[in-house]
Amino acid sequence: MTVESGPGVGPVRVLRVSGPSATTLMDGHERELRLPPGLKGGPPAAGDLVEVSEDGDGVEALLPRTSELRRGGPRGDRVVAANADLMIAVEAVVDPEIRPRFLDRYLAAAELADMKAAIVLTKTDLEHDRETITAITRRYETIGYPVLLGVSSDPVLAAQVTELIDGGIAVLAGHSGVGKSTLTTAVTGVERATSAVSQKARSGRHTTTDPRLIPLPSGGAVIDTAGVRTFHLPATEPDALASGFPEIAALASECRFRGCRHKGEDGCAVPGAVSEERLDSYRRLLSGS
Repeated sequence: MTVESGPGVGPVRVLRVSGPSATTLMDGHERELRLPPGLKGGPPAAGDLVEVSEDGDGVEALLPRTSELRRGGPRGDRVVAANADLMIAVEAVVDPEIRPRFLDRYLAAAELADMKAAIVLTKTDLEHDRETITAITRRYETIGYPVLLGVSSDPVLAAQVTELIDGGIAVLAGHSGVGKSTLTTAVTGVERATSAVSQKARSGRHTTTDPRLIPLPSGGAVIDTAGVRTFHLPATEPDALASGFPEIAALASECRFRGCRHKGEDGCAVPGAVSEERLDSYRRLLSGS
């Protein structure tokens, strides 16, 4: 995966988009390019490849994407990151309390975007319920998701995450206050703003806002995204939602009726064959909750 590009080299990689401009990496330096209104394909996102206008000051065209990580919202879907190979969902084992359903939303978004996915659980140096975390870890490893545990600032965890990325582009996403930006700094060597966990709500206050692509010294890159308190899936047809849960999708052919939505229909093959927690997450998303 090539991060740097520019005139005479090839398309320019977008590092960050803010308002009417995009920060790009060109000839070893960050360069701001203006974004024309009505750009075909919509506004670019971190990770995009764009062509530069002849005057060298603006974006002329958005190149086709290999993947899009989208987030739903009241104003429609928004592309959080483009051309990523891997989505790493970051959650803390405690402070704030781990939210498996939150993980399920991120993992489903990655599956729907045809991206690989993995999980990093942070703050293992704090006192926590080890049995619960072990059970959660096994739940996801059984499905096939790699799970790493450690402390965000620990070089050992950073090395494991770098190995997981393996020269590609990875999106780091997760709940506010879980140590995601600290992990990004440990992996990339680039300082980004971090913040403490709110004592009132025990949920993080984030200072990272716009997603930003940061190249890795060893090759590849991470796209650091803002910590969020909620994450909504992009608009998805009910019949397609099961593809966001690979263990459920794998059993669909065994259901008695085609088009089964696994809500407890007679002859459904899913209940009892997958974890109740994951099935509950799927059904909640199916019902829009």
